[in-house]
This record gives sequence, structure tokens and C-alpha cells, in this order.
Amino acid sequence: MKLVKDYMKTKVYKIRPTHSIFKAAEMLSKYHISGAPVVRGEKVVGIITESDIIRFMKLDLSRTHSELAGEPHTLSVILLALIKDHLNVKKHLKELSKIRVKDFMTKDVISISPEESIIEAANLLEKHNIDRLPVIKDGKLVGIISRCDLIKALLD
Repeated sequence: MKLVKDYMKTKVYKIRPTHSIFKAAEMLSKYHISGAPVVRGEKVVGIITESDIIRFMKLDLSRTHSELAGEPHTLSVILLALIKDHLNVKKHLKELSKIRVKDFMTKDVISISPEESIIEAANLLEKHNIDRLPVIKDGKLVGIISRCDLIKALLD
């Protein structure tokens, strides 16, 4: 029987609950991963994904600059709108930088033991519509298994 421990990755990029949203985004981008466990010490306390981060990076662009083109003194209006947009973006980014991973991570973590079968891992991923499972042994993070890892297991 194929087990999780035989296909999981043991090098796991971890994020702390006190990291900012920007630090989390930087780590996901740097290591080319779509999500990572959030750990306090060696204990998994959440999961953060690209989708979580994207939800918090929405900007309100309710008025486009092309809509302003018909107004009098168009160049002045567009310049003022650009300045206003820049200030709004700076304000928004400053507010976002205060938000910590712990404020928007998924806290109900679905995990698996390294001794479980890859079939059980596949069932959990499908049932909960998630892409990765932290692998936990004796309360400690020992690896991570993703959909991609399961596909590799299928080909072995």
C-alpha cells in the first residue's frame, strides 16, 4: 500500500501567524507555491493560500480615467484623479500591511498522518476541495502532501 510518508515533501515552507500579508505573498511567490502551513512553534495553526491573499488585495477602481475624458479641463481632472488614486492606493496598502496572516488564514486545518494511505489523502483533498494537506505526527508538522504529489504516486 502506498503511504503518505512515501510521497510527501519534507521540506515545507512555513509562515508565521504574525507575518504580514505581504510577507506571506512574498514567500509564496519566491518559492513558487500556492499555499503554506501557518505554524506557531512546531504546531500548525492554519493554512494560507494565494486565494486568501488575492481576496485581500482588491482595489476599488469604480471610475476609470476614460470616463473622466469627457469632463472640462480633462488633463487637470485626469492628473487630479491619478493623484487621488495614488493616495488611495498608498492608504489601502498601508492598511493592508497592518493585517497579519492570523487575521485571514484558514484556521480549521485538515491534516493527515504520514502513516495514512494516499487514497485517504486523495479522499480528504476531494471532500474538502483543498490542494494540500499538512502531514502531522505527534502534533508536529513533518511534511506536506499536495494533489501533484498524489498524481506522482499514481504514476509510480
